[in-house]
Amino acid sequence: MQETLSPGRQLLMEVLDVPEVAVKIPPEEDLILAGINSGDLIRLGLTIEERTHLPLTDDDLMDLQTVAGIDRVLASRI
Repeated sequence: MQETLSPGRQLLMEVLDVPEVAVKIPPEEDLILAGINSGDLIRLGLTIEERTHLPLTDDDLMDLQTVAGIDRVLASRI
């Protein structure tokens, strides 16, 4: 049985050059410490802004440090 991926993890997989990396990161682990580079995080933020047509706030940007945080940002924009 295949595990359902959260929206934040799915989006992270879309922006990474090696999407398989996103599957292995625990939800609360710091993405930079997990090996995700700042360029990928910028691309992630821009993708969220583009898809939701809303700018990211400072709090949103702080939340983009973990997969669980990405999920929170996405949930707040639905």
